[in-house]
Amino acid sequence: MKPNLHCIQRGATLIEVLVAMVILSVALFGMAGLTSAALKYNQFSRMRATGLSLVNDYAERARANLAGFAAYAHAKAYNASVREAAAKDPTSAPDICKVDTSVPANPINNCGAAIAKYDQLQWLTNVANRLPGGTAYVTADLTAAPSGVKGLPATRMLNVWLIWSAIEEGAGFGPQGPLQQFCPAGANIATGASVNCMYFRIML
Repeated sequence: MKPNLHCIQRGATLIEVLVAMVILSVALFGMAGLTSAALKYNQFSRMRATGLSLVNDYAERARANLAGFAAYAHAKAYNASVREAAAKDPTSAPDICKVDTSVPANPINNCGAAIAKYDQLQWLTNVANRLPGGTAYVTADLTAAPSGVKGLPATRMLNVWLIWSAIEEGAGFGPQGPLQQFCPAGANIATGASVNCMYFRIML
């Protein structure tokens, strides 16, 4: 006599269903956390690439205007409520200037500072437009060539810190986050401020 199959079949008990739901929930929460972290790191990588592009732009401007190198410094204290950018993108020419050619053998370029001011205003506008709450802190270091060495030019270094609003406080991008780099002391950024900094040192 064949056994009655209907008698030996059994379904899942309530406890088994609950255990399966708990396991599935833990797995889904883990995947959600990984996805969130991946999105944040991806966003930081995009900002890093944007920052590198901005710094290269500023370095090229300074390299093309060595006469105004010192004027490319922008060492101002950080103020989160101030957007350091022009009301509109500056497209007008810089202040009128001219090269002093009264001594033809030794012309003097008086345009450097005016061009640097124009470049800096354009660049800070780009920083503010491309990074959230973005601004910059820049120092310009000029080291003269050693005496007695002919033909060796002075060394010009730009130290650039890009500063922008943190992506999310306490989520790896805030003041205690592992991805935040040190901000410049001269910017006077308050302890616990929700900002991030990227530092670049470029030789011209």
